[in-house]
Amino acid sequence: MKKLVRTSLILAMPVVLSACSVLGVDFSKDKIQYETSASRAPLEVPPDLTQVPTSDRYAVPSRPQTVLASQQAEVTQNTNVVQNASTVLPEGEIAKVVREGNSRWIHVNLTPEQAWPIVQDFWNTIGLSLARQDAATGVMETNWAENRAKLPQDIIRASLGKVIDLVYSTGERDQYRARMERSANGGTDIFITHRSMVEVVKSIGGDNETTVWQPGPNDPELEAELMTRMAQRINMEFDPKAKAQPKEEREKAVEELTRYQPVETVSELEQNAEGVVTSLFVKEGFERAWRRVALAIDRMGFTVEDRDRSRGFFLVRYLDEEYEEKKRDEQGFWSNAFGRSKPVDAPQYVIYLQKLSDTETRVHVLGPDGKPDTTGVAPKILTLLSEQTK
Repeated sequence: MKKLVRTSLILAMPVVLSACSVLGVDFSKDKIQYETSASRAPLEVPPDLTQVPTSDRYAVPSRPQTVLASQQAEVTQNTNVVQNASTVLPEGEIAKVVREGNSRWIHVNLTPEQAWPIVQDFWNTIGLSLARQDAATGVMETNWAENRAKLPQDIIRASLGKVIDLVYSTGERDQYRARMERSANGGTDIFITHRSMVEVVKSIGGDNETTVWQPGPNDPELEAELMTRMAQRINMEFDPKAKAQPKEEREKAVEELTRYQPVETVSELEQNAEGVVTSLFVKEGFERAWRRVALAIDRMGFTVEDRDRSRGFFLVRYLDEEYEEKKRDEQGFWSNAFGRSKPVDAPQYVIYLQKLSDTETRVHVLGPDGKPDTTGVAPKILTLLSEQTK
């Protein structure tokens, strides 16, 4: 009942307002108002948001030497480019937001080695910090944070300012993932996805209630807002004369990026004679299918441990609830009774894209050795991918 208690505290505060000081004033703010730990105590991460432990074995070098592992084969050929990454400045527009159907990403006229440190610095400018950054897979993931812009922009908050912010909560948390890939022209494509968790009231018997965190919907508008700001930040990095985009122009750009465009369903599940899902058929060529599946993986929050577009696979970890419960049952009653149960490790899966033709691709989910999955979770992963790739 945290949210209800905080709200009650606000209403109980003795407040004397001067009508002339607040009436007629527009208290609307930007759509994004995250706060850095320097200006606000770190947010407690709800236990429900705990994810698969990630490895930090890939240290991210300081600029300009960062190299993405998926491009390791190209590093030797591009050694001179990497060494001179900080001195070679591209000409013209550096970054722009691209839209294809209802998919959006930033295309940057920079190598991943040049773009990585700029994107790294970007998060702090909007009040977010990184929980994970993996140069091996080109992925950055922020900590869960509260968007204070979602607080009511009313007279009470406007008058009390930060006092009211200390006791009022939105009951929502946001997390962003940025994934960078080298494009065919040698530039970089940056994909940004948003995930959310919402706090809901749950009965625990009788009149007792508590709050729990549950997954919420992704917000395309927040994704578009961040893409627009990130593209602007990259352009200003290389062009000191570039000016910040006026708020009205940015809002118009975001509106255009998020306008829904009806598209034909491009994916469908395939089953065997027993009705078990075996694969996902995508009515698109390999490049588009790769981009669509990669975005689906990001939205689902899978931990990506490796990927190779030339070979068409992602190596991910995913802990299915039913699989976890089954493994805990296998540990036995006494292990659970005395609190000695071990955490269940999230299994690895290979998501493999098979090119069928220039307009058709098939997606398989295999075990980490490239053989058929033995956990029984592959059909569920394919179903999740289907829901995200329609």
